[in-house]
Amino acid sequence: MSSVDRFSDRSLKARARTVVIGAGLNLFLGTGQVLLFSFGVFLKPIIVDTGWSRAEVSSAVLWGQLLVALASPFTGLAVDRFGAKRVARFAGPSLGIGVVLIGLMSRSEESFVFFFALSFLLGAAQVPVPYVKAVANWYDKRLGLALGSAMILSGAGVALLPPISAALIDAFGWRMAYVGLAVIVWLVSVPSVAFLIHEPPAGNAASDLDARNASKMASGGSDGMKLVQAVRTRPFWMIAVSFFLISAVVGAGTHVLPIILSDYGLKTQQSSFVMTLVGVAMMVARFGFGMLLDRFRAPRLTALVFLGAAAGFLCLTYGVSAITVPVAAVLIGLALGAEVDALAYMASRAFGRQHLGSIYGVLMFCFSFGLGCGPAVFGQVYEYTGSYHDAFWLAAAAAVVATLTVLVVKDTDLNGAAGAPRCSKCAPCATQ
Repeated sequence: MSSVDRFSDRSLKARARTVVIGAGLNLFLGTGQVLLFSFGVFLKPIIVDTGWSRAEVSSAVLWGQLLVALASPFTGLAVDRFGAKRVARFAGPSLGIGVVLIGLMSRSEESFVFFFALSFLLGAAQVPVPYVKAVANWYDKRLGLALGSAMILSGAGVALLPPISAALIDAFGWRMAYVGLAVIVWLVSVPSVAFLIHEPPAGNAASDLDARNASKMASGGSDGMKLVQAVRTRPFWMIAVSFFLISAVVGAGTHVLPIILSDYGLKTQQSSFVMTLVGVAMMVARFGFGMLLDRFRAPRLTALVFLGAAAGFLCLTYGVSAITVPVAAVLIGLALGAEVDALAYMASRAFGRQHLGSIYGVLMFCFSFGLGCGPAVFGQVYEYTGSYHDAFWLAAAAAVVATLTVLVVKDTDLNGAAGAPRCSKCAPCATQ
């Protein structure tokens, strides 16, 4: 190999690593981290300040996640058509605009629900879809590790943004706290996309020759499954149903944990730190689960963490205490951390990568819709019963069903993009 070739290989490897970092920074400030997982910290201060209904305010999450879910397939199609970097350029700034509108324009329950949902829509592209595609473009052999490395920062967002939000609320009130979050999004997202996210050069990345060959093996000679083909398969629907159910479960969990501690008498700043436990567990799962996916059977690993979420909610059925809440937070955080890794990994392995953006986008519809359904259902249960006890039992049952459903996905269903020959001249896919 000439010195020019060696330099080219090193340059490609360096770019592949910066893509992981850039994707991670944007996942740290994703729509879910900024709006959904911090919402439990905002809910009580909003209600105290305005006197609005808890159920009505909680319904904003459902409408917002529904819009994100509906937009996810289009986000995936845009990523496939224009590339991950072009989509990401607009994702963070647009989310920031939506978050500012929540703080400055919400003057009634109805307007809050409207602007909160609108902010989800404006942030519809600031979700894992473009960043999963960006990472998958550069990695093949160590795809699970690369995805886990990027997504560990999304766990950091869950751990850090609720306490940051609580500090902003205590200092400036909930309205200006949303404006502050928007500024943070802009300051991180714009430069990270500009300088760290790269599209792979033609013929030199996993998304080109290597992934194309892998996809051909998966689909009998075509360039991977197209969306219309994928939705006709049993694995697609088993993955979609199981991840919808578990996302509803963990969405409800991350929503309710700060609230039940606040109802128990803790201040906003104190109750927010339960989300730090969730976030730390999520970070451990994101990184560790990503490595395990490269070595063990994905459906069985995924089922294990789903079952852990059921155990977490069963703990809460015995009451709120210094033991049950931290245990539930850790188990829910592990499930939250593992599920996005598992969804991205199984989708890329089952259906190939040529059309991964559109397929993953549709699966994210199910995932995002579930995240919104969980808090809304919990809000309604509280409205009618005056407690969350029955909702805890419902969440545990849904997690068990999700566990059984994901186990229906067979190992042979995930052989689509695995085991394909790698191009010897491609630095990322030959050595990573």
